[in-house]
Amino acid sequence: MIADTDVVLDFFTDTPPFAQALTDLLQEGRLAVTAITVFELYAGVLGAKRLKQIETFCESVPVFSLGLLAAAYAGKIYTDLKSTGMTVGNQDILIAGICLANGLPLLIRNSAHFAPIKGLVIATNPRDTGRR
Repeated sequence: MIADTDVVLDFFTDTPPFAQALTDLLQEGRLAVTAITVFELYAGVLGAKRLKQIETFCESVPVFSLGLLAAAYAGKIYTDLKSTGMTVGNQDILIAGICLANGLPLLIRNSAHFAPIKGLVIATNPRDTGRR
């Protein structure tokens, strides 16, 4: 399961219910993030404590990159959304493309960010991997 950035931030701040959910997923070896999330975690962070927290976390989970297939999925998502007049942030589109390319669900707190993306399996808790 790939965790979205907001869920990882909840883990860092020990905010329920995702802090415990990510702890469980880490212990089970079922948690990953994308390189886009790594970028979002590091962007604008200056504090040594948070930087160390990010570094330690990123070393403990698989990080999926934006490869050719994921980029193609993301481009299709962008095109599909644009043709219907919908907009989603580019980082969210890239994260969704990585999830689709790797056949992995995305654990999110705010489903509105990803709701318009067809075919993406989303979970709002770690035990829910239902397809929309």
